[in-house]
Amino acid sequence: MKKNVLIILIISYFNCNSQEAKLDLELLHVKVFTLVNNYRVSIKVKPLLKDAVLKEAAEDHSIYIAIEQSLTHEQSNPNKKLPKDRVYFYKGNDFVLVGENLLYTGIKDKIYKETDLDVLANKIIELWKNSPNHLKIMSSEKYSYTGFGFQLDWTNKKLYVAQVFGAK
Repeated sequence: MKKNVLIILIISYFNCNSQEAKLDLELLHVKVFTLVNNYRVSIKVKPLLKDAVLKEAAEDHSIYIAIEQSLTHEQSNPNKKLPKDRVYFYKGNDFVLVGENLLYTGIKDKIYKETDLDVLANKIIELWKNSPNHLKIMSSEKYSYTGFGFQLDWTNKKLYVAQVFGAK
């Protein structure tokens, strides 16, 4: 029995990794981060700095919204209920202001080349720019730091994205 469970875990691990190899989330992260900052500079707002705590909070929430298949800023865990709670959960106690942008977008079951990632990154930014509330947060001079979380849902062909903003 233990051997069967181990085999299933190994197969699941390699299947998941081969699926993630289709879409390089680290490179996508770099591209989206760059586009957000390029946009901010274009409107004369200081670029954001990466923050590890905000990234953890964003990754946590991207997983949550993918599991729930719902774009919500709240979680059922009372310790992580709101964006600020999640930042504090990951020891970001020096943040006095926290904001969050979320989205999901469709993905194709294919290997994403760099040009495909450029298109996807631009799509993410355009979705936020075309939403007044998301644009307001992304453009705000109040925020100096950010972190992203990306979660793939190959079954439903969706990419969930969370961006957490912070000010100290």
